[in-house]
Amino acid sequence: MKVEVFIGPEAEKLLVNTEFCEDWRRLSIVCPWASVFQEVEFVKTWYSTYKSRYTPVIVTEVNGEGEKTGLFTLATDIDSGELVPAGDRYTEYAAWLADPKYDDGFIESAIEKLRETFPNRSLTLLFALPTLPVNWTHRGKRFSGNCHLTIQPRGLMAVGDGSTFRDSLRKRNQNKINRLKRMGEVQFARIEDPEELQEVIDEIFCYQNLRLRAVYNTNYLAHDQLKKTFFLNLMRLPGMLHVTVLRVGDKLVSGQIHMYNRDQVLLGLITHSPFYSKYSPGTLHLLMLGSELAQKGIPTFDLTPGGEYKDRYATDHDNAYVLRIFFNRAHCIKFRITTKIRGGIKRLARALNLLPPVLEAQSTLLDYQEKFSYLNLKMTSLLSEIGHTLRRSLWHTDESSIYIYSQEQMHLSSDSSPLNRDHIPDLLAYRPMETWQPPVNKFLKLAMRNLETGHHVYTRVEDGKLVQFAWLTVPQNITPAIEDEWYTTLPAESAVITDYYTYAPDDSLTRASLFQILHDVSQIHKIKHAYICASADNLSLKSAVEELGFTYLYSLLRKKVLGKVTRLSKIPKSHNDPGRKTSRVVTTPTAKS
Repeated sequence: MKVEVFIGPEAEKLLVNTEFCEDWRRLSIVCPWASVFQEVEFVKTWYSTYKSRYTPVIVTEVNGEGEKTGLFTLATDIDSGELVPAGDRYTEYAAWLADPKYDDGFIESAIEKLRETFPNRSLTLLFALPTLPVNWTHRGKRFSGNCHLTIQPRGLMAVGDGSTFRDSLRKRNQNKINRLKRMGEVQFARIEDPEELQEVIDEIFCYQNLRLRAVYNTNYLAHDQLKKTFFLNLMRLPGMLHVTVLRVGDKLVSGQIHMYNRDQVLLGLITHSPFYSKYSPGTLHLLMLGSELAQKGIPTFDLTPGGEYKDRYATDHDNAYVLRIFFNRAHCIKFRITTKIRGGIKRLARALNLLPPVLEAQSTLLDYQEKFSYLNLKMTSLLSEIGHTLRRSLWHTDESSIYIYSQEQMHLSSDSSPLNRDHIPDLLAYRPMETWQPPVNKFLKLAMRNLETGHHVYTRVEDGKLVQFAWLTVPQNITPAIEDEWYTTLPAESAVITDYYTYAPDDSLTRASLFQILHDVSQIHKIKHAYICASADNLSLKSAVEELGFTYLYSLLRKKVLGKVTRLSKIPKSHNDPGRKTSRVVTTPTAKS
């Protein structure tokens, strides 16, 4: 057997060789653990799309008769030098291809060649199918000291005749569907035209990026500028992508982009609009998808490893692999020791019921590291900010001023609209620009919660940065958060403007943006009052609202002493008599902030 490693231009020559590609296709057919991610079309599409970021690496094996008996398609990241399977993060199931009659000969020879070429690198297959041969990694084998193998549960959803999905839609979810129908025609549609996908893909990615950053604090996909091109290129290949959308009228409610994998469909990208979250659009979409797959004769929907929510839909489970191969045995030993230590600490934290706060603290630390990198603080400024944050966590007083704008003043027309409304791409452009602002994850987590519960956001972006935003709330339409208890003191038919921020105060722009929001408030049925909550030390905003005709009503104070929070409100006896000197104080102590 002859094993060779081809890198860069040499590998690219193989990719355009017709005979080589035919041998590749033959191997993918006879290899029991092959998936769509090892097929010619997927790999070549990824190589060509990401050629500016990755250098192709191809390992081949040829027997004495000149037949291809093994193939491993890899790549090196041009910036980091990391060795990855072709497809990198878009390859759900990584593997090599080999003729099974030659057992483990190819992978062992391939590792030996790769170890010579990349002596101090490693390679991670995340994930690998249960059919992948792994006996060669077990104790006593040649490369057992270079490998770390773990298993990861994988959920599978049997499709059957689709009756289970139809029954669930009709019996348990009909009320949600009926509520959506009141807003417009509910349409579940399959997209097969690349041009049609291009019309919605930006919106789908936008919803996905918001959820990944807010829920999982993950942002690597948001920075992948080639992702859109890659998916559109895949869409042009027959039988590669399975794309469906759920719409209400002309609004995109949910979008899913999955992969065909032989006789299965494999879960890929699943996301939905935060504006429709209370209708469980992701669940409705999956149920409609199951019915559609049944019509197409697809027996199984592979839910793929990871994600606790998948257990709700799985009818069966098996185990996929995570295989790490270290070309330097010492690195493998170090990884195993580190993994055991981390596992021990995690088990101890779980036993002491400390795991959630430990994970939260770890996430918070990463958040603030990122925040300070955005602010580009010097060490002295960084230490000062850390000290300031610690002091605020122990002892601090916030004061906010509440102003009212009455119905008689709301006969407005707005010729200028400097702000976008409910524009999620603007929210994704948020970066902390001042030391008191929250990290990106915490800002987007709150933003997503607000959008899901009926708030509206107004935004403006300059030079790719979110420089102005404000939130509009109609309290009677939402359930206020605990920290917003003062909403419950407002009369019915009110609207509230909160969290107004602008990076570089401009009085004319502030007035124009507030005027725009007030114009929108005037269009809401039965609204009689508009309130704005302004920080007491935001003199620019207070000046602008007073010039627009807002009347000061009362103040809110929030005191924190050694972690204990007390809320005090100087609220007039009647909201219909703004500005009265008579006031009352309401104290609401809480154990934690």
